[in-house]
Amino acid sequence: MSSTDESFLPQIVGLFYATFDPRLGPTVLHQVPENLITSTSPDENRSRSGSRSRDRSRAESPLSTFLDFSPISDYVIPKKSLHGKLVSLLTTGFDDGERVEYRIMGFPSVLTGEGGRYQRNEYMWNLCFVFHASSSLEAFEPVVRKCARILRSAELDSAYLSSPNPDHTPLPAVLEQLFEDLNSYSETSIPLDGFNSLELKLFPFFPNPPECEDWHVPIALVDLNALKDDNWDITAARVAEHINGVHHVRRIAQLADADPALTRETIRHMLYYQVVMMIDIFQYSNMYTLKPNITRLAADETIINECGAYVTRGGTTPSWPILLRLYSKLLPGVTVASWIESEDVLSLGVDPRRFVSFGIIKGFLRRVHRWPIMLEKGSPLIDHPEHTKRRVGFDKSTRIGSGATLSTKAAGGDSGFTRSIPAESNFTLRSMSSNASLGVSPSSIPNRTPPSAASKSPSRRPLHFTAMPRSLYSDNTHQSNSSKKTGATLRSGALKMREEQTKAIEEELLRMLNGKHHADEIQVTFGMSWSQLERVLGLDDIKEGRGKKGVTLILR
Repeated sequence: MSSTDESFLPQIVGLFYATFDPRLGPTVLHQVPENLITSTSPDENRSRSGSRSRDRSRAESPLSTFLDFSPISDYVIPKKSLHGKLVSLLTTGFDDGERVEYRIMGFPSVLTGEGGRYQRNEYMWNLCFVFHASSSLEAFEPVVRKCARILRSAELDSAYLSSPNPDHTPLPAVLEQLFEDLNSYSETSIPLDGFNSLELKLFPFFPNPPECEDWHVPIALVDLNALKDDNWDITAARVAEHINGVHHVRRIAQLADADPALTRETIRHMLYYQVVMMIDIFQYSNMYTLKPNITRLAADETIINECGAYVTRGGTTPSWPILLRLYSKLLPGVTVASWIESEDVLSLGVDPRRFVSFGIIKGFLRRVHRWPIMLEKGSPLIDHPEHTKRRVGFDKSTRIGSGATLSTKAAGGDSGFTRSIPAESNFTLRSMSSNASLGVSPSSIPNRTPPSAASKSPSRRPLHFTAMPRSLYSDNTHQSNSSKKTGATLRSGALKMREEQTKAIEEELLRMLNGKHHADEIQVTFGMSWSQLERVLGLDDIKEGRGKKGVTLILR
């Protein structure tokens, strides 16, 4: 028997039924195919079959494979401690004269008879399935257990195994039908003794899904909307609406208004059932390269026929040699943006996003990630607010006496972070006369003093003040002094809060610069594009392999 290719449901190499003979000990009574297993030595088996032609088919030469029963007999018919348990063992056989490893799975069983029903008052047996050693057998475990359970029931009801009746289905025929039906149809129905029957079906075994991270991008392999029904989980229904091959997991959680942890768990369920797959975030700053298997897949007719229609926007479809040449130009160190420009990709009608996605999905293209590492810390990664000058701007469209809006904003622009940082405070001042003209008395103005900074999370709620405390209106004599003190207190509080937030963000960023977190993860964590992260890390000016802030990049 030649080794079969790995498939989702492995092929059964053979089956055999063994029992304990009171005189001979463990013995194989029935087997499919013929002479699958023998208790004689392998050398004798090979010499006995050496005269046969090796070119004959398996059907014409059933003696092409031998398993030696002697070394495994103690595990096929084991001691009582292993009875009633699933037993899997690895053994060596011969396939066309070559040594091959096989895996045997069985469920040893024993029944105790009364009144001399069995010799030695016990009947022990085992129906074993034989597979190639590399096969994944999770899908067959319930089948092996059920076979043992039904055979035990048939033995109790009609002595089907120990004293077969001519009206019953012969056990050799049962083994042969099991072998043919499970390999061909993955299911079978075999009546045994009029009371019991083997109703078996192989169900696909799905391995545990891979981890789902915030920076992964799910792409649907089926129409998720067509699968929806009223029984779907609410989170799953929301998440499925935003899976389009573009949004990453954290963005999907935001659009679906769902908890990020529940969103990741939902997508892992979809990965388990193989209705989605994960790709990386597409950016024009990304880098890709071909895998070695392109030498084989380049001649695959399925890929050749599908590629052109998938990657083009419409109109004339480029030929496969042109598309293959474009793939070969994707190299480490070459960004997608520079590749588009140098190869004039857009003039060919090729969609860069779909072009890259096709290679990732088919498995011949891989992402080259950037892994930043802090070699030697120099200047701070983020400019601290105490080093920035602050300017005060006045709204010229208002008069000091009516309603004046003062704004304070840190000079230096945006640092690139989108986390909520109170960089700007707005103060609205209104005089006593303007209040009177509006019909508002000082006593009627509610106290809208904002809560203390300790009661709110500074990273989630920026400071926006729309009214001042009531004491601002109580006395014209002390109005100027109180407003100065309040403004100074608010400014110093906001500055201190921003310093703490900046320090926490920089510590978190430094923690991720250890070579274990690639740029996609850092970008999604801090909500930055690569160009922004490049400026923050000082990688826009690299000399002697490192940036001006002591950070270097590894591409892999």
